[in-house]
Amino acid sequence: MAVNSESLRQADIAFQSNLYESANPTRRWLHNARREWIFQTIDQVRMSQCNFLEVGIGCGIYTGWLAARGKVTAIDINESFVQSANSIQNVQAAVADITRFGFPPVHDVALCSEVLEHVPDSSSALRNIFDSLRPGGYLVLTTPNSYSTVELVARLLAFGPVVKLARKIYGEAVDDLGHINRMTHSQLKAQIDSAGFTVVRQTDLALYLPVIGEFCGERGMKICRWLAGALRGTSLSGLLWTQCWLLRKPR
Repeated sequence: MAVNSESLRQADIAFQSNLYESANPTRRWLHNARREWIFQTIDQVRMSQCNFLEVGIGCGIYTGWLAARGKVTAIDINESFVQSANSIQNVQAAVADITRFGFPPVHDVALCSEVLEHVPDSSSALRNIFDSLRPGGYLVLTTPNSYSTVELVARLLAFGPVVKLARKIYGEAVDDLGHINRMTHSQLKAQIDSAGFTVVRQTDLALYLPVIGEFCGERGMKICRWLAGALRGTSLSGLLWTQCWLLRKPR
């Protein structure tokens, strides 16, 4: 049976949306912890009449939220995500690759969340984002820690039998994350410096514990959350899944 393009588009969006609404408490928390950090950080730095640049639309979890706070220029290489974003008021979305395409320096705040791990040339992406910001503009950036427990286990999803087992355990969509550019703090910091950004602050979020995350429900999520707080800021913070950066373009 043929599958039309609209069905594929909805499948793309539904898969990403499900990550934030997962029935598994730990899986849901891993994604929502990042989302809450992004919301709080942008609200701290944004101004009235803000011009946003969103790099990587995905399922649009941030696009509508940004559009309620200013004008949004949004890009993605997935046409399905772009089509959905263009239906939102105050959003102008286009298919574009940030490693090859930049914008004039007219944006106050850029958001690049869970994108760099999908592109081989993250240095070019950061330089193009830098050039797209006004002097004094901010970049809110998140990407996985290379040796976080999530990423170490996720490497196994390259194997079909592991994916099938994970889908059976979770009872919902699970796929290879497609991460081809996992970085440590120091590797990313070198690219940030090379692009010209200054670091306002950096933190790490969300710990995954195998087995506990899958089978211990809400209690398992609370254990993961407590341990994440204990590890944050220590020499073991790289075990936490998401490295979060607030960066600024010098005036």
